[in-house]
Amino acid sequence: MIRVGLIGPEDRDEMVRLSIRLEERGAEAVILDGRKDRTIRITPDGESACGVDISDFSAFYVADLALPSPIVQKENGEPDVEESVKALYHSKRYMASWNALLARLEARCTVVNPYRTHDLHALKPWEMSEYSRLGLPIPVTFSTSDADVLMDSPDTRYGKWINKGMVGGYDYTEAYDPPESIEAAREKLLGGPLMVQERIMGDNLRAFVLDGEMIGAAEVITDSGGETDSRRGDLRVRCVDLPDDAARVAVEAAGRWGMIFAAIDFMVDARTGRYIILECNSAPFFVNFERYTGLPITSRLAAFLARKR
Repeated sequence: MIRVGLIGPEDRDEMVRLSIRLEERGAEAVILDGRKDRTIRITPDGESACGVDISDFSAFYVADLALPSPIVQKENGEPDVEESVKALYHSKRYMASWNALLARLEARCTVVNPYRTHDLHALKPWEMSEYSRLGLPIPVTFSTSDADVLMDSPDTRYGKWINKGMVGGYDYTEAYDPPESIEAAREKLLGGPLMVQERIMGDNLRAFVLDGEMIGAAEVITDSGGETDSRRGDLRVRCVDLPDDAARVAVEAAGRWGMIFAAIDFMVDARTGRYIILECNSAPFFVNFERYTGLPITSRLAAFLARKR
């Protein structure tokens, strides 16, 4: 029997749904939840993760490594800097162990997605520069810790900006107003470097790619209409047919990072109809998206993982 490892929380909807779809295809799905057991073993004879011998597994889907938190708080809720430094090193050691294990597994079986893709959400400026290098359509973007650069922003088509988190998923995207003085620019940088991006007026769209093919796409529209971050407010989701050029961009973006399975986010420019790429996600939430759209995301992914190789 084909055995497939699902690395992530056992109560995450994606893990549960994927387990069911794999079993429907005659494969055994084994959820490896790092919150319960962080043991990793690599020997000349085989490997184990989360207390499970995985030497005979043929494929893996990586959703969440459940790394220990690098932040320790005092009783009053403030960060404990000294203990947090220790916790950060602790978390990094687990990350190194997982990376070594996944690199070893990738040499003999299918891993969705490779360890190299897991830190992409923390490399947003580089991610955007790579899309630009490939000639893919992106918003005007700059990142800086220099107040003078903030004072000399480039021109944009709409004349509007957003402040986007340097690390994806941790901050909401907010409207950004360029500073009017060098003092105001320095104040904006007190929390660290900023990533500023032109605001594209139009609809947000997410496309799913698997093994170099498009599964499907849908527009994600906030009910408020003017929201800068689609994670806030009520959403309306509508399936759309992605033009060939946009589908090519999605496949090429996923391929640049070696992602077998990915969700690619676009903004569709309301004035030109152009599809502008925002980011590529290596472990996207997809169950609710599937529920809204009817796209067979889990079934397609399960069929890929359960394939005999």
